Amino acid sequence: MKQQINLFFHALFFYSRIPAGKINYSEENLTKAFRYFPLIGIIVGAIGGGIFLLFRWIFPVPVALVISVAVMVIVTGALHEDGLSDFFDGFGGGRDKERILAIMKESTIGAYGVIALILLFVSKLTLLLSINPSHIITVLIASHASSRMMPIFLINSSHYARTGESKAMHTRRRTDKVTFVIALIFGLLPLVFISWKIILVVIPVYAMIVMVLKKYTERKIGGFTGDVLGALQQFSELAFYLVCAALYPIS
Repeated sequence: MKQQINLFFHALFFYSRIPAGKINYSEENLTKAFRYFPLIGIIVGAIGGGIFLLFRWIFPVPVALVISVAVMVIVTGALHEDGLSDFFDGFGGGRDKERILAIMKESTIGAYGVIALILLFVSKLTLLLSINPSHIITVLIASHASSRMMPIFLINSSHYARTGESKAMHTRRRTDKVTFVIALIFGLLPLVFISWKIILVVIPVYAMIVMVLKKYTERKIGGFTGDVLGALQQFSELAFYLVCAALYPIS
């Protein structure tokens, strides 16, 4: 039990800004902590849903959604959004593998990254505003949990592209079976509260996103990086909102 708590705190520490206390850190533990990655998504989505519910009593729905999205970004430290911006900067501005990897590792943000973030948040808010408010809480929880399974699928089906030191070195190893099964349970559990029609659509959409991104990144840089994983999570979360906007419309 202590080991599982330690692994959960690894996930909490690395994938959020929620205080995790003291952890017995190791790269191996961080790899195993992927089993709780979708659980972090459940927590983030629940926080966002709670904020939306609270502020909806005070403000109109659009204002409550803006505050909710902002709080979720703060809770995660914009980890995945940062990956998305680096992804677009690297693949948009780099002509070969070495240059792409170098750009993604830079601390500055370029035009591609800025434009990507603007379009990301405009798209998120537009889609969330198109969803019936009565479903927002379950949508946020399910989207954040299930979308975090997609990077795990990519880790287990592709290769880590970098050779030097990086913050995502723990993704070089594929997850063990126990880690994968636990993560899958947490990723799928919130879907129980989602319409079966959405599930039937979103699963093949997720699969298509993973396959297309895998093929593209392997062709360009020979695999994935931490930034690619962050971008994949954001693409998947956005796709979930898109499906829900079509099947959970306001009217």
